[in-house]
Amino acid sequence: MKQAIAFLSGISQLIRFPNLLIIILTQFLLRFALLEPFLYQDSGIEPSSLADFMILVVVTILIASGGYIINDYFDVKIDRINKPDKTVIDRQVTARGAIASHLVINGIATVLGFYLAYRIHSISFGLIFPFIAIMLWFYSASYKRTFLWGNIVVAFLSAFVILIVWLFEFFHLRLDAEAFAFLLKELGSVTRLFLAYALFAFLVSLFREIIKDMEDWEGDERYGCRTLPLVIGMKRTRIIAIILMAVNMVILGYGMLILNRLHYTLAFWYFLAFVQVPVIYLIYRVSIARSKADYHVASTITKVIMLTGILSMQVLTLHF
Repeated sequence: MKQAIAFLSGISQLIRFPNLLIIILTQFLLRFALLEPFLYQDSGIEPSSLADFMILVVVTILIASGGYIINDYFDVKIDRINKPDKTVIDRQVTARGAIASHLVINGIATVLGFYLAYRIHSISFGLIFPFIAIMLWFYSASYKRTFLWGNIVVAFLSAFVILIVWLFEFFHLRLDAEAFAFLLKELGSVTRLFLAYALFAFLVSLFREIIKDMEDWEGDERYGCRTLPLVIGMKRTRIIAIILMAVNMVILGYGMLILNRLHYTLAFWYFLAFVQVPVIYLIYRVSIARSKADYHVASTITKVIMLTGILSMQVLTLHF
């Protein structure tokens, strides 16, 4: 009994509940703060069923959980150096138990994913989930140790959390040609909105991954990883991270001008106060960072920026 409790406790740490809660929050806001008010309001057309949407959320968090487990499985030696107090595998969960959990979780996610594919009459939609699971395996096993590719994969997967909600709704709407034609104009606007949030998630995740590489350079160096700081040096990596933050600010600034033009005044000031200002502070923190603790603080600030960016969806609905 004690072993079972220790195993479940270890798995709960491996799957990173706080991150999963952010994924759940993101997808619920996408559904109830973007899709329903911006696409379906006053149209008389029903969105995809709530039950199917809930299954989509479950599939997403299962895929993410499997990815976290396999990442820690392949990183166990590196984590003993970078995070010696937080390693779980070989302490609470055996390596074999981690692999078995990974396979079971992804197996359930794949079955549920194909059920959703059946619901929207698109077998190709079901193939997305095993493809993502395989990508996460290769990322953990090799991509994250190659120059820049690992960072890009993680950033893409952050954007995927957003895009999969739009993609599922698109396939659902396509089942009714008349409804699809009726909502075509609004669909274009909502698509641009989803792409904007996906781009935001991609860029924030990308510079957060680079910051984490600067934080974890010691363990990465010992085990032959080719992360950005180890290939081009810490100084140049800091510059690249800051440039990405600046690019994010410029793109977001353009979006804010559009919001202001559309009289979304509250959203404009929200983005300025709770996203742009924290990014400016993050640029400052990264520019002066030199120690592991400095980069850890910067990584935490990046999480806050991602969260405030996500919560902006709710602010947009206040203009209705």
